[in-house]
Amino acid sequence: MIALARDPYRPRTPFIGMTMVFLALAIVGVTAYLHLGWWSLIGYAVAAVVAVVGGWLLFKDVPEPPHSGPGASR
Repeated sequence: MIALARDPYRPRTPFIGMTMVFLALAIVGVTAYLHLGWWSLIGYAVAAVVAVVGGWLLFKDVPEPPHSGPGASR
């Protein structure tokens, strides 16, 4: 039998995702405050990417809810 190594970052994944979302908010805040013209567009793009990746890390381990009701397959 082969023993698989556990991912050491798995318990911290939601925390890392939440931190990335707050980092994206901070990037938007600083970018809006500085208002550097075209450089602001780059700041907003970086913030969008960081927010999407952070949101994915934050919610990737949430289990799918059980399906019940008239359309559920058995």
